[in-house]
Amino acid sequence: MSTPTNTEYTGNGLIGVKHPWQPNWIQNKDDVGIFLELMDEYRYLVEDAKDWYPPYIIYIEERDGKQMLATMNSKWVLEYDPYRAGKENPLEILRRIGIEV
Repeated sequence: MSTPTNTEYTGNGLIGVKHPWQPNWIQNKDDVGIFLELMDEYRYLVEDAKDWYPPYIIYIEERDGKQMLATMNSKWVLEYDPYRAGKENPLEILRRIGIEV
C-alpha cells in the first residue's frame, strides 16, 4: 500500500466512501494494520494478491487537531478492482472457514 492521502473528515462515517471489501470496524490506522495482518495470514487462499485485498482502504487520522480521511492505496488501485471483476469477497471466504472479520 502506498502513502496515504488526506481530506478533512466531516463526521459522516466511512460507509459511503469505503471499498465494499473493507470491514466496517476499520476506523483508524491501527485498525488498518490489524486488517492487513489478518489478510496477509490468509492470503494463501487465493493465487493472486490483487484478488484478495481491496484496492484502497479509507480510515480516519488525526492531523493538526483535525480529523482527516486517509486513503491507503494498493499499487493496482487505478488498474484493477477485484470487486468489479466479480471476484469473491475475501471477507466471505474468511467467514466461511470460521474466521471472524
